[in-house]
Amino acid sequence: MGNYKSTAELKGIAKEQSLGKYGTLIGANVLIFAIQLLVSGITTVSTSGSIIIVIINNLISLIVNILLGLLMSGKAYLYMNLLYSQPVATSDIFFGFRQQPQKAVVIQSVFVLVDFLVSIPAQIFMILYINKPSANLMAAMIFALAIGIIINVYISLVYSQSFFILHDFPDRSAKEILATSRRLMQGNKFRLFYLDVSFIPLYILGCIAMFVPLLWIGVYRYATSCAFYQDLISVAGQER
Repeated sequence: MGNYKSTAELKGIAKEQSLGKYGTLIGANVLIFAIQLLVSGITTVSTSGSIIIVIINNLISLIVNILLGLLMSGKAYLYMNLLYSQPVATSDIFFGFRQQPQKAVVIQSVFVLVDFLVSIPAQIFMILYINKPSANLMAAMIFALAIGIIINVYISLVYSQSFFILHDFPDRSAKEILATSRRLMQGNKFRLFYLDVSFIPLYILGCIAMFVPLLWIGVYRYATSCAFYQDLISVAGQER
């Protein structure tokens, strides 16, 4: 077992590396959110309850969310520059459009398709419940939803390092990148889960404080996640 840094140490690194750069990082996060919101609004066909419209909306949403992997790739690139003490710019979020875009799309498709597939049972039970309410259908819907969340969280943890790996090892195929993330996260999934959960109190305080602090918290959390990757790679290199 490697000598990994503690959650407190990773957060300390993230804070130190982010000093003086919060304006750029917050601007990048806000721009990504604005693009996601804009694209989502433009690609929504209709709010009609028609089953055909629902299916079309879901298909468009799948495609759009997969393509947004290009922005997620750029975001990873931005924060890797931050953690490796390289110059950072808001425009870094578009780097994924220029560097290995096809791999970013493949990686993102794993997260999007898993999220879509695990949500289907709960959606089916919800439709059945709306048409014919019953305690059994409600229980089934809640159970399916819980199982879906568990699977989603697990997959997110297993492949959480993929976009960072993409920029550290651009010569690797998407399949190799996903396999590398899976390997790095063996024995480390709970560490990352604990790190993510440790930010919940800050998010709660941010919501209480009129949401403005969430801009800083978003930067802090993602920078810490990048520090987590940096630590994983460092220890993996020492163990070779």
